[in-house]
Amino acid sequence: PATGPRGWSLPATAYGGDLGEGETDLLRTAQLARLGPRLGDLVWDIGCGSGAFTTEAARAGAAVIAVDRDRDACARTEATARNFGVQVQTVHGNAPHILENLPEPDVVRVGGGGAAVVSAVADRRPQRIVAHAATRDAAELVGRDLTEHGYRVECALLQSVGLDTRAWTETERSVAFLLSGEIVRREAAR
Repeated sequence: PATGPRGWSLPATAYGGDLGEGETDLLRTAQLARLGPRLGDLVWDIGCGSGAFTTEAARAGAAVIAVDRDRDACARTEATARNFGVQVQTVHGNAPHILENLPEPDVVRVGGGGAAVVSAVADRRPQRIVAHAATRDAAELVGRDLTEHGYRVECALLQSVGLDTRAWTETERSVAFLLSGEIVRREAAR
């Protein structure tokens, strides 16, 4: 039988409650759903932050390489993965340059770096890419870039409002554009 907590995506409190704006429960859950990491996949998590997404992808059975320019983020990601009993690899460095020597990914979460990093990832042709943006202009830029790289793009505006159920008062609000791209396979010429 499986061990560990149930759920594809755990609440922020499972990770100490101090997650970045790109790691909210709703956004992380939607990213996991769009990527669908599974046994046998190699996942890149670029801009791994707290390690919440990295850990959840590894809990699904995928091999995960977590990348961040912040050494503390890499250390925190390693600690989070250990805490949940999964193994991950962390790579400290700035994307997109640090990505050049990594093995080819199946699916990629771009948690930081914007359109330049998304473009470098798309050049590697993973099956799926997810990213997020804070503004519509930034979302359009990323979406156009994915389309130009041969990806079918979906974008959704995600908004969540956390409520304290004792008084039904708002505790936090999050708004983000979720972009997901799936590579379009061209049919062989007949």
